Amino acid sequence: MPEDSAQAGKRSYVFPLALLAIVIGLGAYFILDANNSGPSLPVVKPAPDFELRDWDGLPVDSGKNKGKVVLLEFMFTSCPDICPLTTYRMAQLQETLKQRELFGTRVQFVSVTFDPERDTPEVLKAYASRMKMDTAGWDVLRGDIGQAEKIASQYDVTVQDLGEGQFVHTVTSLQLIDADQRIRKVYPMGDELNKDEVLADIESLLEEGA
Repeated sequence: MPEDSAQAGKRSYVFPLALLAIVIGLGAYFILDANNSGPSLPVVKPAPDFELRDWDGLPVDSGKNKGKVVLLEFMFTSCPDICPLTTYRMAQLQETLKQRELFGTRVQFVSVTFDPERDTPEVLKAYASRMKMDTAGWDVLRGDIGQAEKIASQYDVTVQDLGEGQFVHTVTSLQLIDADQRIRKVYPMGDELNKDEVLADIESLLEEGA
């Protein structure tokens, strides 16, 4: 074989081997990166502890949900738009989680009203029934006047009482809390809420604790 042809033959072998080494190296990098990656959702901050009452007047401490993924909603039943729409989409999520036997066992929903004066136990029960909220895995809580607003502020939710049962509040009033009671994501409410995104985030946190 002429010398030029032999050298060309050597070069033709060197190039595929070099390419193979690059591919193997990239594959190893991505595998290691996946194994060493941190949580899929960043920690926003610790979820402040609180105690309110359910519609039977029994005290409920938020700490009871430690070990579960919690979806926490601040709302009031006379809200004309974003609150009922958010609760409706949460109820849709509830059904999906029930099918997977996660609701009430590994995932808990919590709704806290800003308006205990109008959101009496009877009103809350009617709202839960209308929205098809399953209280086997969904806490519906109320407190004294102003108490929920103080708790909401600890969750960086601003509430203004306009009187006559109307409130203006931060539209990002839906929060996802992990099993270690840390806020991991805050969602917009109403039309902006993507329930598929929330479901994927819940599944991600469940995988962390698996």
